[in-house]
Amino acid sequence: MVRVAIIGTGGMGKKYVKMIQANQIPFMKLTAAVARSETNQKFIQDTCGDDVLIISSEDELYEHTDMFDAVIIATPHRYHPEMGLRALRSGKHVLLEKPIGVSVADCEELLTTAEQSGLTFSVIFHQRAYPKYMAIKKLLDEDALGEIYRFMMENTRYFRTEHYHHSSSWRSSWNGEGGGALINQGQHILDMWQWLFGMPEAVRAEIAFGKYNDFDVDDEVTLFFQYPNHKTGIFFLTTGEGNYIERLEISGSKGSLLLEEDTLMVHTYEPDLNTYRKEAGVNSREDLHETVLKKEFPLDTETHPVILENFAKAIECGEPLLVEGADAIHALELTNAAYLSAWKHETISFPLDRAAYQQELEAHQKNERH
Repeated sequence: MVRVAIIGTGGMGKKYVKMIQANQIPFMKLTAAVARSETNQKFIQDTCGDDVLIISSEDELYEHTDMFDAVIIATPHRYHPEMGLRALRSGKHVLLEKPIGVSVADCEELLTTAEQSGLTFSVIFHQRAYPKYMAIKKLLDEDALGEIYRFMMENTRYFRTEHYHHSSSWRSSWNGEGGGALINQGQHILDMWQWLFGMPEAVRAEIAFGKYNDFDVDDEVTLFFQYPNHKTGIFFLTTGEGNYIERLEISGSKGSLLLEEDTLMVHTYEPDLNTYRKEAGVNSREDLHETVLKKEFPLDTETHPVILENFAKAIECGEPLLVEGADAIHALELTNAAYLSAWKHETISFPLDRAAYQQELEAHQKNERH
């Protein structure tokens, strides 16, 4: 049984407390929680009774290192690297709420320490456990679509009101959150992007800063990704539209797929397009045989418990992590590069110039209106 301390008992922290206390996470027991406010301390007391040590600060938590084996960190983004680093240096396994940090440069020491420590380090990208994305990942890994030509991802599902943006003082700001839609909601989608397609060679970003809201950060993003062999990707995210769209389209030589919310359509070709293009004696698709498979997935189920259980089993049983901590840096690097591209009106190549991004981020933090 992995004994866990939770640092941060806001919205997500409370969610994890409830899951663990409801015995939804095998191999995991909550033994301590850091809650600063009296309201959050009362929540822990009401939910856990006397089973959990309630602590008001991170410093005090580390006076009780004999009480826990691992930490779940669910604080504002900018604290993730330093809190994760402190836990690792104290010999504790670490599960971070996304994103791994605000800038790639801030995470370098955390990643190095995690690699050298031999401890378990993961980040909560729970959408990797969605059955529909696991099915698509399997298709790509098995080369079912052949040579990939292009892919497009569109997401408008994360509509956010002013009430949301004002719900915490750190939200939706360069100084507090390190950005807007991309650094928050977009982290899940960009993690899915790099998990399925890998890292690109370059990105060109068209970003609207404060299109729907009176703030300086992004609430609508269009990204153009360049990959080897003229493979391209287009990514769109907004938190300002009322329609609910989650769409992924992939086109390849052996077939294509279209995911719309929870419906997956897979088209496969016989022969593959590269062969047919060269050998067909007709002008178009007349002799191309196409098979269509449609699959309906259940509405997005709650997969946070899957990530927490996997983290515990990785510690206790050596089960492979669904999200390696080092892998989580890629979604943040895509985000940093997109912001830098929009600020400089340039195509940005990978790997990202981390110092250049850090300099621009600090300038935007200094000049932020609110």
